[in-house]
Amino acid sequence: MTFRVVLATSADDPAITASDRLYAEALERRGCRVTGAPWDGPREAFAGADAVVLRSTWGYYRALEDFKAWTEAMAASTRLFNSRDLVRWNLRKDYVEKLAAAGVRVPRSFVVPCEASAIGHVFDETGWAQAVVKPASGASGHSVELLRRATLTAQIAGLADEARLSGVVVQEFLPEIAEGELSLVYFDGVFSHAIRKRPPPGEFRSNSRYNPTRTAETPPPAVTRQGAACLAALPEMPLYARVDGVVRDSVLIVIEVELLEPALFMEFAPPSAELFAEATMKRLG
Repeated sequence: MTFRVVLATSADDPAITASDRLYAEALERRGCRVTGAPWDGPREAFAGADAVVLRSTWGYYRALEDFKAWTEAMAASTRLFNSRDLVRWNLRKDYVEKLAAAGVRVPRSFVVPCEASAIGHVFDETGWAQAVVKPASGASGHSVELLRRATLTAQIAGLADEARLSGVVVQEFLPEIAEGELSLVYFDGVFSHAIRKRPPPGEFRSNSRYNPTRTAETPPPAVTRQGAACLAALPEMPLYARVDGVVRDSVLIVIEVELLEPALFMEFAPPSAELFAEATMKRLG
C-alpha cells in the first residue's frame, strides 16, 4: 500500500531540512509519497494525507493558539505524529515537573509568572546566585537567559514577550553544560544515535543560533537506557523523540524532552533515517 506522508514545516522556512530529507528518501524507498508543507500555510497541502509528521514547525510558539488549532484539525483528519496528546503534553515546559514526579532526574525547576517578585522568590528559596530562565512555551533557545541574583530586576525587564505571556521556567544551572549538551535520539522508544552540542566559549546555550559545535557521540548503554526510561514516563510512546541533557556521575539529567520539532541530526548517522522510516511504516501499517 502506498502512503502519502506530509512533513510539516513552517512558512518562514518551508523546505524540508537536509536531515529530514534523508528520512523522506527512506520513506520513498518504502513506496511512500512524501512532500513538505508549512503548518501555517494553506491547509489544502495536508488534505488526503495518510500521515502528517511534525518536523520543522519552527516558530509555532509565536502563534500558539493557531498551532493548537492546526494540530487539532490534523488529528481529526489524519494520523499526526507525534500525537495530539503528546503535543499538548510537550507544549509547556512544566512537563519537567511531571518527569520529576515520575522519578526522572531533571534540574530543579520552578514554573512561575514572569515577574520580578515571583522569580526573586525562587532565588530566595533556593539560595541560587544564578539560574536559567526560559519561556514556559518556547523553542530553539529563544528568550533563554542566565539570570543572576545581583542583576535580576534589570534582566527580567529585558525578557521577551513570549516569556511574559506564557510564564517562565526557572531552572537550576548545570555547570556540566560547558562540556556540551547530549542529545539522544529515539524512534519508537529505541535508541538510535546521539550527538554532543558544545556551546562556544562564554556561552551556555547550545541551540543552533548560538553556533555550537556538534559531534557524533556513543554514550554508555546505561545513559541511553536512562533516556529510554524517561520516554516510558510519557503519556504514550512517541514515534520520535530527542532527550537533551547532561551526565553527572553516570546519571543522565534530562533538561528537555523534544517531541514537536526537534532537529534529529540524522546527517550524523544516515542509517538512522531507515530506523525512523521503519518505525513510521509500523505505525501506519
